[in-house]
Amino acid sequence: MATKINHAPLTISVLTALGTIADAAMRSEFVTWSPDQGETIFQGTARSIGDERGMFLAHDQDVRDGFLRITSVTGMEHFIPIMELVIMVQEGAFAVGR
Repeated sequence: MATKINHAPLTISVLTALGTIADAAMRSEFVTWSPDQGETIFQGTARSIGDERGMFLAHDQDVRDGFLRITSVTGMEHFIPIMELVIMVQEGAFAVGR
């Protein structure tokens, strides 16, 4: 059984951000993100949601505990925690599309 982590309530804002992230992964969308309020900007292709090594989540694991795998335009693989991305989506620091 997967480890259960207590999360803040699943609000409409969080749900909408999770949908944006999941949709980007399912469609292998081009994404742009900045983990530091715009000082550094990364771009790449969203690949999948899984663990920090790229393995798929267990069927009973909370997606909020997962990571989005992104292949950057330079070929590096990034594994970004989903809940960090939720904050980036909410702050406008994660965008889908070119």
